[in-house]
Amino acid sequence: MAHGGNNRWDGLVRKAVVQARLDVPVQVAFGMGMHEAEGRAFQDAVNRLQRKGIDRLVVVPLLVSSHSEVFRQYAYLFRVRAAGEWNEVAPLQIKVPVIMGKALDDDAVVTEILLERAESLSRSPSEETVILVGHGPVADEEASRWLEAMGRLGEEVKRRGAFAGVLSALLRDDAPAAIKEEASRQLREAVRQAGKQSRVLVVPLLIASGGIEQKIPKLLSGLPYAYDGEALLPHPKLSQWIARQVEELSTQGSEGAPLVLK
Repeated sequence: MAHGGNNRWDGLVRKAVVQARLDVPVQVAFGMGMHEAEGRAFQDAVNRLQRKGIDRLVVVPLLVSSHSEVFRQYAYLFRVRAAGEWNEVAPLQIKVPVIMGKALDDDAVVTEILLERAESLSRSPSEETVILVGHGPVADEEASRWLEAMGRLGEEVKRRGAFAGVLSALLRDDAPAAIKEEASRQLREAVRQAGKQSRVLVVPLLIASGGIEQKIPKLLSGLPYAYDGEALLPHPKLSQWIARQVEELSTQGSEGAPLVLK
């Protein structure tokens, strides 16, 4: 499962799944599933798997954070959580137990990819500040949890890359105008302040390019910084994460994991 974007964005996700070389039936679905067309596409994906005679369904959310509305929507649609705010939308019809994993969050593989992205921009790490920029959720509480995870990622990037500092910021592009504008102001201010004492490297914490990463240079217009817009994909380690998730979740399901729905 992934949020989805333009054709290039979706293609990068599909390629990553192929490169994971999963030895089980696989379907890839994009969107949030809360619109009629998305809902049908999600149900069709489930139906195709069930026709293959599967005895369980493993859901891998290819999302940056588990603290987001999209993640909660997936959990509801796959009957892992109660209806909550989406009572008017019916969950998917599923005949087998469901095991749903977490998003990427602060997984070590994210640290490794972000470190590579930062090092590709770097000249002298001890004189540079890395600023990680994520999309971010709408809700303030979820934004705080998102930043906490990014902070843990940043600590590892700083330690392993020997950078002068690593900061985190969110765009919150789907939030109301006032929240979005404040997030943009905070990002500009972080880059401006860091630029007074060091060279600034801006690294997007996004699944794939082909969308919101194009807005970052516009928001930072007039400020000095290094940026190439490279997201987590394409990178082979994300395929490794997908394969690991499938293996671990399948094992948990056989042992009666908390996220199994009978």
